[in-house]
Amino acid sequence: MIRIWFLRALMVVTPRVRVEVLYALADVAGSMAWGGSGRLRGVTRDHMRHVLGGAASRGAVDAAARGCLRSAARYYVDFARYAVLQPESAFEQVDEIDGLEELFAAYDRGQGVILASAHVGNPEFIVQALAPLFDLMVFTERLEPVALHELVHEVRQRSGVRFVPVSASAARDGMRQLRCGNVLGMLIDRDVVGTGRPFPFFGERAPMPWGAVELAWMSGAVVVLGFVTRTTAGRYRIALREVPVPHRKDGSGDRAADIEAGMQSVVAALERGIAEAPGQWFALSPIWVGSSTP
Repeated sequence: MIRIWFLRALMVVTPRVRVEVLYALADVAGSMAWGGSGRLRGVTRDHMRHVLGGAASRGAVDAAARGCLRSAARYYVDFARYAVLQPESAFEQVDEIDGLEELFAAYDRGQGVILASAHVGNPEFIVQALAPLFDLMVFTERLEPVALHELVHEVRQRSGVRFVPVSASAARDGMRQLRCGNVLGMLIDRDVVGTGRPFPFFGERAPMPWGAVELAWMSGAVVVLGFVTRTTAGRYRIALREVPVPHRKDGSGDRAADIEAGMQSVVAALERGIAEAPGQWFALSPIWVGSSTP
């Protein structure tokens, strides 16, 4: 219940306070969370050690790890801003969109588009910005308790985008979305439902969700990776890139080999996107299970 009260209070306060002030307060809260939680220090340090590589100093790792918690805190500020931001105003918050032509070219093929992203910067903002342009459905993680889930989805769906918790029935809905030539969004940097397969990720095998590649293989949809990074307070840069993956052709093809090859391409693109802004990667659950230490 505390999170629900906090979010409701934040949604009341946000329109009355400058975003620069809110981000400054979020940075303080993120730093305090990093300093006060051994679990969060361990998780974010482990993530940054993987992203920055073995040559990175302890100081560089810790600075980036603290940035991850600050980015997470800023995400809550951004979420509260959605409650009052008009969907058609989202583009006004964007400094640059790189690769929009690739997204339109993918969409124009008529096979559907899987718009994949990661917990970098503000991944939901790409949905807010593109909602006026496309028919969008987004897979999400089911939140507990139910009241929190309902509050979060009420705010998210103000843009007209459908947010659907991941499930077997949601996968069927996603396939229909793609076969109608529309856009399906999802985050692919964390194995939320526990069905991931181990793939090399920043030098070490980690369970990774492979549903995006499988859906693309079955439907013929184009996979586009999109990253939304913060530039200044309340402003963003969007980068979009198509990732070539194999597709089933008239019932033929080696499904397992094609998905393996597709995952290699997607994970490599995922690594590049995260490495461009490591301190904004706010995945706060262990990716490489068992390897994090305080």
